[in-house]
Amino acid sequence: MNRLVLLLSLLIVAPAHAGSVGIVVTGDSELKAVLETSLDGWLRTHGHSVGNEAMPRDATSSLLNCMVIDDEACARDIVDARAKTESVVFSEIRKPRTKSSNATTITLYWLVRGKEPVGMRRACEACNERLLKSTLDDMLKTVFGASNATRGKLLLHSKPEGASVMLDNENIGITPLERDVPAGEHKIVLIRYGQKVGERNVKISTDAVADITMSAQAAEQPSRPSQVVPAMLLGLGGVTVIGGAVLYLTSETDDGSQPYYRDTRPAGIAMGIGGVILAGVGAYLLVTSGHSESAPVAAIDRNGAIVGWVCAF
Repeated sequence: MNRLVLLLSLLIVAPAHAGSVGIVVTGDSELKAVLETSLDGWLRTHGHSVGNEAMPRDATSSLLNCMVIDDEACARDIVDARAKTESVVFSEIRKPRTKSSNATTITLYWLVRGKEPVGMRRACEACNERLLKSTLDDMLKTVFGASNATRGKLLLHSKPEGASVMLDNENIGITPLERDVPAGEHKIVLIRYGQKVGERNVKISTDAVADITMSAQAAEQPSRPSQVVPAMLLGLGGVTVIGGAVLYLTSETDDGSQPYYRDTRPAGIAMGIGGVILAGVGAYLLVTSGHSESAPVAAIDRNGAIVGWVCAF
């Protein structure tokens, strides 16, 4: 009798068996129940054992946080460390967020311990319960098939490290990187500072490690000329033009009322012309440091001076 009680106790506290699947559902509250029921039904119909609890509550919250930012590596780490089942099916369902759309968005991930997560997102137009189950059925078949595909391991380094990695046009992380990859041919592209700095086709073999090192040296950006001198010339030219204008406007006119008068108009005009030239040279040097098809424009008449710039775009 004691042995029977002990056996029953062990069965109660024991975790779900190794082949079981846990379910984590989030999203709009009125649709979550339908989604969870559909997932549970599909899994049982296809021979899977559904665990009563996928993982502890705090681990579930952490998993949801990972999914909010689409961090698959984070999600995998949590499932590997905290899941009570061999695998976890995560799904999120969201109603349309705008009046112009009637599409319900469904996100589905199949996370198996020790393997890379497999997921997809699909829109269900004018979604009702029947369409939801049909869409979910297609998605589950796809991700379940992909999660059971034969895989190898990619171990990728770059010289220098820290390059973004695009695998078959999908960003999968930053070097150094280790990742499970479906067996077969793949294309790797390395990105640094927005530039493609490396490209290579690789073949991943089943249950094998592809250890690859790629050069990721970005081309040096051409240095721009210093803008200190052009800025100083532009500022000095502006000050000189102002000084010339002051001299011109404050010049005294000989009206016969005094023996001497101060005629500063010639000096003001000369300073104004010199200031315009200085400002033009400074502006030319400043603008041509970033634009090649540009030039200063200056015009002087008896009513004043005009300084401008012509640039081709």
